[in-house]
Amino acid sequence: MRIGIPRALLYYNYYPLWHSFFEELGHQVVTSSVTSKAVLDSGVMSCVDDACLPIKLFHGHVVNLIGKVDAIFIPRLVSICPEEYICPKFIGLPEMIKSSIKGLPDLIVLNYNAHRNLKDVHRAYVELGTRIGAKPSQAVKALQKATASQQAYDLLLKEGQTPLDMLNGRKRIGEGEGKGIIGLIGHPYLLYDEFISMGLISKLRARGYAVLVPENIAQPQIEMACAELPKKLFWSYGKKLLGSGLTMLKGRKVDGIIFLSSFGCGIDAFIVELLQRYNHRLYQIPSALITVDEHSGQAGFNTRLEAFIDMIEWRDGREGYISAHGASVFGH
Repeated sequence: MRIGIPRALLYYNYYPLWHSFFEELGHQVVTSSVTSKAVLDSGVMSCVDDACLPIKLFHGHVVNLIGKVDAIFIPRLVSICPEEYICPKFIGLPEMIKSSIKGLPDLIVLNYNAHRNLKDVHRAYVELGTRIGAKPSQAVKALQKATASQQAYDLLLKEGQTPLDMLNGRKRIGEGEGKGIIGLIGHPYLLYDEFISMGLISKLRARGYAVLVPENIAQPQIEMACAELPKKLFWSYGKKLLGSGLTMLKGRKVDGIIFLSSFGCGIDAFIVELLQRYNHRLYQIPSALITVDEHSGQAGFNTRLEAFIDMIEWRDGREGYISAHGASVFGH
């Protein structure tokens, strides 16, 4: 059976796991095309108006797979960590797709919920495997191999690679050499989709800067940074963005930091505000917020990015400069 995986949302985090799992069970995996204006437009036309850009884009990638596959994989992600949740729109995603898009093939829905126990996730994959024709023992074996693939992928991310590099078959070495390091804070479905992010990572590298992304920060560091907050964060990806951002700032691991946000994202609204307050109060590292939606264009994006880079380079060259304005002409 040909199973389609939309190249959107948490594809950039879990593609090795999903791809390996289905292939180990003997199925052919087909990924939707890279994001283009046509893919985005079809998603905007298919989705409800008040949905955020990533959800609209996911609809477009589902439409892109129609006619190419026998079934489409739609993960229903409720929780990826005990006692935590992710965005509610992920929970209702299968129903949104069913009600919004006509002519769909079969949908393979994974009910991924680790809120009570991580063992529930294991059972969910075994149940999914049996629904597509595998025996429970085969599903268990496929999950073990898929988990090993995911762990190898995650390890390379912690060593400094980005999901974009890994999925494109590029391995970057010596990223620390050059003009400096720019920290990027944003959800994976924004940062690593080159159409939505307008090639942000490539543009920074072309200017001589290395990038540091949330996936490069180890989970213990994220937990340690967030433990200093007065209240526990129960949004997993909000905690990841905040914890990785604080780690970059506290360790002064970066020369500048860019927040890439989707317009209308409630989680981003307070995470970016918290990070900016911490930065302004304690670290004063150059920062910029770039917000994108389906109407964003290259010209405005490039202008913001160029201005940010100019600010960093001006600061590096003139940080020790003290204006003589107001001083006596006689040097008294």
